[in-house]
Amino acid sequence: MNNYVKIKTKILLPLSVLILIVLILTTSLISYEYTKAQALRELKNSIALAVDISKLVHSTQKERGLTSAYLTSKDPLFYMKLLQQRKVTDERLLHVEVFSHSIKNRDIVGKLHALLNTKKLNELRKKVDSHRLTLLDAIRFYSDLNDRFLNIIVEISKISQISSITQNIIAYSSFLYAKENAGIERAVGVSIISKTITTHYIDQNLRVYFTNLIAIEKLYMKTFLRYVSNDAQKYFHTQYRDPVVIQVDKMRRTILYGDVTEIAKIKPDYWFSIMTKKIDVLQAIDNYLEKEILKNISNELATTYKFFGGFAIVNILSISIFLLMMIIIVSLIKSEKRLKNIIDKYIISSTTDLKGNIIDVSDAFCKISGYSREELIGKPHNIIRHRDMPKSAFRELWDTIESGKSWSGKVKNLKKDGGYYWVYAHIEPLFNRSGKIEGYAAIRIDITDSIHLEEELERSKQKDKTLLQQSKLAQMGEMISMIAHQWRQPLTAISSTASDLHLKVILNNYNEVYFNEKLEKIDDFSQHLSKTIDDFRNFYKEDKEKKLASCADIIDGALNIVSSSLESKDIEIITHYECKELIYTFPNELRQVILNIIKNAEDALIEQGVAEPRIEIKTYAEGKFSIISICDNAGGIPQTIMENIFDPYFSTKTKKDGTGLGLYMSKIIIEDHCNGELIVRNGKEGAEFLLKIPQVKDEK
Repeated sequence: MNNYVKIKTKILLPLSVLILIVLILTTSLISYEYTKAQALRELKNSIALAVDISKLVHSTQKERGLTSAYLTSKDPLFYMKLLQQRKVTDERLLHVEVFSHSIKNRDIVGKLHALLNTKKLNELRKKVDSHRLTLLDAIRFYSDLNDRFLNIIVEISKISQISSITQNIIAYSSFLYAKENAGIERAVGVSIISKTITTHYIDQNLRVYFTNLIAIEKLYMKTFLRYVSNDAQKYFHTQYRDPVVIQVDKMRRTILYGDVTEIAKIKPDYWFSIMTKKIDVLQAIDNYLEKEILKNISNELATTYKFFGGFAIVNILSISIFLLMMIIIVSLIKSEKRLKNIIDKYIISSTTDLKGNIIDVSDAFCKISGYSREELIGKPHNIIRHRDMPKSAFRELWDTIESGKSWSGKVKNLKKDGGYYWVYAHIEPLFNRSGKIEGYAAIRIDITDSIHLEEELERSKQKDKTLLQQSKLAQMGEMISMIAHQWRQPLTAISSTASDLHLKVILNNYNEVYFNEKLEKIDDFSQHLSKTIDDFRNFYKEDKEKKLASCADIIDGALNIVSSSLESKDIEIITHYECKELIYTFPNELRQVILNIIKNAEDALIEQGVAEPRIEIKTYAEGKFSIISICDNAGGIPQTIMENIFDPYFSTKTKKDGTGLGLYMSKIIIEDHCNGELIVRNGKEGAEFLLKIPQVKDEK
């Protein structure tokens, strides 16, 4: 019998620990899947709200177009249509307001309710009816209102924690912005045509506005096609081949490039009608995107439910097996003293009567709680209850075990010295031979270290996310500044050339060769602007994998971005490329580091007021490494702060705000991502940064 007990003990104890681990794991997974399901249901509800907002925007777009047509033409027919459309808009506003009450996100609901206030809309309608409002003011009001509604949809995209669904929503919102620009285009087009007919003069300001609308719509469409799914992209191209779209493009060209006679041939109501048909095509695509997003969420929700059910089954089986083992172990405790000593030493267990008074405790219980056995026996079990544990949790516990069922869960307990510890507890009713409950047995596992580890990991994760976000925001500001430098000259040239041509037209001094030359220049400048945008976009593409690249190509890529800014400040760039070895790295990340160091050098040169500022970049080989050296003549870094410059939030910039994250993130990229080393030292005239990157032969 003794040998039999020993064998069972050796088998059951490891198995019980294994089952407990499975139980804890499945419980955590069930909790995760349940939370995920709740988030998906809320997201699905929010997307339904976004669909309603999209329909509302579609209605206000029509109202804007009819308002524009009426203000321009004073046509009673447009006014009757406008009155009918206002009723539709009001119904949509009411529907969105009613539906919004089912949304749990108070921030989104608050912003939405502020927009649903119809006071300003009604005031504008009165001004339209009495012709006390300019055309552009009316268009601007509706466009601003629609932009705010579409921003709500952008806010909804931030709720999603699943990348594929987030990408769907980003594509959807970009498409809605493109559709909104088409609506403004409809209104402005009516105005241009009507004014041309009545005044026999083309309003050039409206024509420029019309041109910008078309360009912005194309940019939004480009973003949409970048993020949309393949199926939705195919559907879009199929719909966009509609003859209506082709007809709109022809009429666009007439409005953009035609003379007074050609534009006057277009009837305002026909332009309004054909643009409305195009917007209806866009609405069909809108409906397809809405259904696709909701379908993806439903599929994700179904998968989540499937995992939830599977984990629940495993959890129930684990509990059943665990209970069976506990019953056997309790039986062995009563029949075998040696086994009891083992359990006393390693298992945190206790037994109570029906009122919760402690009858027995293990040595492990005494050790972790700090109480002696004598201090615990006869005392209520809530002697170790921690104030952080809510009363509701213990009410649930007692309701469960008093009904004859077992209870499991995490519990925070109080030590005798005022400290605390966490356990995963399993409490089981004890039945007598008559089947009545005579007490309760509880077994616990100390999970204090794992709780602390989870908390520490979460804090570290949040800190890294915060630092990365701050770094990205800082870089974004710098990139916007550089875009401004890159665009200023070609934009000025385009404006000057366009003004020259406009003057020639006014003076009726038309020369075909001269005009063609000027138009070719405008096209060249436009291509330059487009290339600049592509350069900046490619610069910030995320590197998915390492690539072969030369140091010179990577450096030149960074200089293409920052050169305009440096030239405007008369900062000379000197390059010496001696290293021809290829490196195996993440090119864009390395460019970001180089760009950050160059921008820091630029700031230092400006701040120090150097008379002949310059930045020198060299490459050379040193053993197994390719070296990129970047130095300036700004006087160097004080030795007192040299060892701190790579610390997060430490900034040496005094004349403008600095996040103190650029060099910190640069060091992480070079040393953690590129397996290299980032070194700083002072040279003869200023600071020198050395980027040591392993060569290809060593990576392989």
